[in-house]
Amino acid sequence: MKTLLLTLLLVPMIGFGQNVNIPDANFKSYLVNNSTINTNGDNEIQVSEANAFTGGISCYNEFISDLTGIEAFTALTTLVCSGNYLTSLNISSNTALTFLNCINNNLTSLDVSGATALNTLYCFDNQLTSLDVSSNSVLNSLNCKDNQLTSLDLSNNPIIQFTTYNNNLNCLNLKNGNNSSVTLLWTYGNPNLTCIEVDDVNYSTANWTVIDSQTSFSTDCGNDCSACTPTSSIDTHTACDSFTWLDGNNYTASNNTATYTTTNAAGCDSVITIDLTINPTPSGAVTQNGATLTATQTGATYQWIDCDDESNIVGEINQAFTPAVTGSYAVIVTIGDCFKKSDCFLVDFTGIGELNNTPKQLIKIVDVVGRETPFKPNTPLLYIYDDGTVERKVVLK
Repeated sequence: MKTLLLTLLLVPMIGFGQNVNIPDANFKSYLVNNSTINTNGDNEIQVSEANAFTGGISCYNEFISDLTGIEAFTALTTLVCSGNYLTSLNISSNTALTFLNCINNNLTSLDVSGATALNTLYCFDNQLTSLDVSSNSVLNSLNCKDNQLTSLDLSNNPIIQFTTYNNNLNCLNLKNGNNSSVTLLWTYGNPNLTCIEVDDVNYSTANWTVIDSQTSFSTDCGNDCSACTPTSSIDTHTACDSFTWLDGNNYTASNNTATYTTTNAAGCDSVITIDLTINPTPSGAVTQNGATLTATQTGATYQWIDCDDESNIVGEINQAFTPAVTGSYAVIVTIGDCFKKSDCFLVDFTGIGELNNTPKQLIKIVDVVGRETPFKPNTPLLYIYDDGTVERKVVLK
């Protein structure tokens, strides 16, 4: 009998513990008098009743100052609480909520962080100074005009309709990859807003015209609500004599301080710093002494070539070169990654296979009509020497 009595006494205590705490009398009255919510018809709203409710609550113009208890309505889909006296509202537990209208209150605090299904938010005509919608990844319609917002980041929201005029914005980020889907955008009445971060400057300029005169668009406004994180990189080059870089400048000396700013794949600033080493091109000058050709550049590597077919002469890699047969020859002089090919020089022998130890110095070669020309094998040419003699001959190869 004692056991039974104890059980009976505990039943009402458990029932009392399952009631939703609703301190505002006007809000409680609205809920209790709504038969779709208060399904058992008593004077309380049980947690089970709140949890089970999947419809909408429209408690507008009900003189409500506190919406505590709304957190128990975890399956609530729409909430209209406009025209009341609310100063704060927390719907972070209402994970199924898709529509919220809380306009024309005295809100200074609005927490929508857990309302991940929220796609429409009307919160205009309040006193909000901040609004965090970063976790509302399906939010596509937002009207927050006539508040005191200073910063708003919508980079995580697929916004289609957006109105934020008459605020104190100095920072607005609309760079979300969805700008081309926007059908309504009004931001005028924000005198401190000079830059709106967007996907495409040209598109926004052409299509979003309801803005203040001092406001422009950028892919990176570089302010507190900017989604951009600038990247940096080093561009390394080695060049001979000069190098024209990304910035259009021609550098003739080594440089590791010049920078160039472009846009990276994310649409943000990418700062590139040059690391340039300029090496001088070696001299291609050659002196001719009789049949011996000598490159004037010292401290280099050398490769003598036959100018007739531009082929390397095997083994001829010294600074000086004495050919064995008549021909036109040049040298490629290399220091590091830089090289210079010399002019072609004719070495002439007076007899086939015989080296003239004191050859005449050739002044120039002309063709049969008197035009100066480089050496050509198998072609009749006139050879004019420093001793005034002229020879007409064909060198066969």
